[in-house]
Amino acid sequence: MSAWSWGLTELRQGVDRVEHSYRVLVALNTAQGHLRSAESAARGYRRTGAPALYAELRELVPDVREQAAQLARLTTDNPPQNQRVLQWQELIEYRLQELTALADGETGGASADAALAGDVRAGTTARTSEAATRILEVEEELLLERRAIIDERTGRLTGFVVLGIVLPLVVLTLLLQGLLRENRRSRRLEREARNAALEMEASLVERDRVTEQHRLLGSYTGLLQSCQTLPEAFELTTSLLQHLLPHAGGHCYALDASRNLAEVVATFGTPVAASAEVLSPDDCWALRRGQPHRTDDRHGHVTCRHIDRPTAGSGVWTLCVPLVAQGNSLGLLHASALGNDGRTDNDTALLETVGEQLSLAMVNLQLRESLRQQSLRDPLTGLFNRRYLETSLERELARCRRRGLPVSVLMLDVDHFKLFNDTHGHAAGDALLQKVAGVLASQVRQEDIACRYGGEEFTLVLPETDAAMAMARAEQVRATVAATTITHMGQQLGPATVSIGVASAPVSGNTPGELLEAADAALYRAKAGGRDRVEAA
Repeated sequence: MSAWSWGLTELRQGVDRVEHSYRVLVALNTAQGHLRSAESAARGYRRTGAPALYAELRELVPDVREQAAQLARLTTDNPPQNQRVLQWQELIEYRLQELTALADGETGGASADAALAGDVRAGTTARTSEAATRILEVEEELLLERRAIIDERTGRLTGFVVLGIVLPLVVLTLLLQGLLRENRRSRRLEREARNAALEMEASLVERDRVTEQHRLLGSYTGLLQSCQTLPEAFELTTSLLQHLLPHAGGHCYALDASRNLAEVVATFGTPVAASAEVLSPDDCWALRRGQPHRTDDRHGHVTCRHIDRPTAGSGVWTLCVPLVAQGNSLGLLHASALGNDGRTDNDTALLETVGEQLSLAMVNLQLRESLRQQSLRDPLTGLFNRRYLETSLERELARCRRRGLPVSVLMLDVDHFKLFNDTHGHAAGDALLQKVAGVLASQVRQEDIACRYGGEEFTLVLPETDAAMAMARAEQVRATVAATTITHMGQQLGPATVSIGVASAPVSGNTPGELLEAADAALYRAKAGGRDRVEAA
């Protein structure tokens, strides 16, 4: 009986040592997995500035430290292994400090790319992994030795049982039950270690996928800032979404100037739930509330009116993200796909991030276009201003000179404008200028350039038009203005007349200054000759 007790004690001690090795392996794998997740969160936050990634990093740092400390406590019975763990723990702490410093830096842009490249070159991750690999190898060798000892002791105990077959069957049954229980426990620990390794591998795959998504988002943000037109921004957005969400499809909508209708301007993928090509803001919950609206089996089934309800059913998720910037609604980003797994939560976050970036780009492009128009257009008449005239006239002269074609310029002056202004008031004078500008806009071809030169003077640039054709065009403009009346504050004024000077290149000059000077001189001859007439340079 004492021999059996001794054998059981040795077997239990061997099993405890095996269990202890499994705990070491699980703690090591868990710490390494959390460290890689922390690296992914820190790099993703530095690249995109997403607050969720920064919060994830803050949660993971103490977990990594706790797992490293637990591993150090578990290996105190093995001084050489404990020394390796302490060295690895120092590397872990240094790496966590690096990740914290990386996340606390400036997010996005070239500085983030440089910091991430410097972090990769530092090589701390590789040294940490090498140290962990060494600990793992030593512990696995120790595990094999302990398993061999268990097998040896199990065989020895079995011999004792065979020798003690005469002992009561009850004692033998209890011993066998103890052996089976310990064996099951050992197998369970082995399965847990194997499952932990599989989970770590899946975590690495997910980390790589999220890292690639963050890389694409970072690249998209930089390219979006360089877009010059809204169609270019929408094309870039749909291309990104096809890479980020290959399983989804949808539309980009833009609101018209009156904010009464939203129309599809771009499409990506193959939408599962059909959406209207043109919709009213009242048809979409996202545009009504100014926040994303999602429907699926977990988030409710209140579907927007612009979505085809029969297709938006079980197993289908839809998402509407309003494009809002600086308090203004600009449009809508709509997407739909099959599947209600956990990945859809990540899809929602990606679409919201893209929507935020696209909204800012849209408002910036609209502002840029508005400023460009203001810099090129006269605010009263809507015609091009003098600065645009000087630039475009020089360009047209160079183009026509290369092709051997003429260019003509018409200088117009409203006759007796000062008297008209003094008699009827400045508001009436502005109305007269707007009326003349409207006549000019109606008389020009697509390639012609109509400008307000200054005051009551206007200029028409006629590319590929010789002197004879320009004189005919000028006479047509003069006659049209003379037949036009102005209605101001219920009173009919006019008719007004204009005097026109015509100059053509290369006959009257080859530079913008020479051509304008010649046309201006002809204009003054027309005014001196009695006004309401056309004179050639």
